Amino acid sequence: MNRERITISIKEDILKAIDKRIDGVRLRNRSHAIESLISDILGLDTISDAIILAGGDKPEKSLPAIKDSLLRLKKIGLKDVIIAIGYQGEKVKAELKDGKDFGLKLTYLDKGEGTGGAILPLKPAIKKNFIVINLKNKMELDYKMFLDFHKAGNSSVTIATNDIKSFEGVYLLEPEIFSYIPKGFSMLEEDIFPKILREGKLSIYPVIGN
Repeated sequence: MNRERITISIKEDILKAIDKRIDGVRLRNRSHAIESLISDILGLDTISDAIILAGGDKPEKSLPAIKDSLLRLKKIGLKDVIIAIGYQGEKVKAELKDGKDFGLKLTYLDKGEGTGGAILPLKPAIKKNFIVINLKNKMELDYKMFLDFHKAGNSSVTIATNDIKSFEGVYLLEPEIFSYIPKGFSMLEEDIFPKILREGKLSIYPVIGN
């Protein structure tokens, strides 16, 4: 992520108000706080792409978590969500339909194998960070704080999870993730994330409870 050093003058009272927002985690320092506030005003921090993974042998068991995720995505301003389905995807489509019940437009994707292969067809269309949701159970998550945490960590992948062993949860990914995904079958959780973790480009956003 390229940055350019600049010099600006700011009123003292405004600077004090900015400093009060710095917590060392979500906002690391004064420069990061100013950058985050400007991004908010310009709408640059908004997430425009979200994919929900609804494959597996019994995808209908994940429907409560999927519905909860759709409502949360709606709250952060998303209008379109992609649902990646497997061979039993018709059960998911029959339940969620076109997404009108959630105030969203749902598109279904049935290409690709595994959680990595499922998102690979989206490579040409995605140009900025995006969300991938892989949940079996509901998880309380503030998406705005999650995005701020991801940007503060400057990582390629940030995982919000209450199960670190499985890596299952909500993923905030940079487009470079696609360079790690091979053609054919691949799993983000088993094939891709461990490699990125070893490279020091993966952060964990811990979530307590469901």
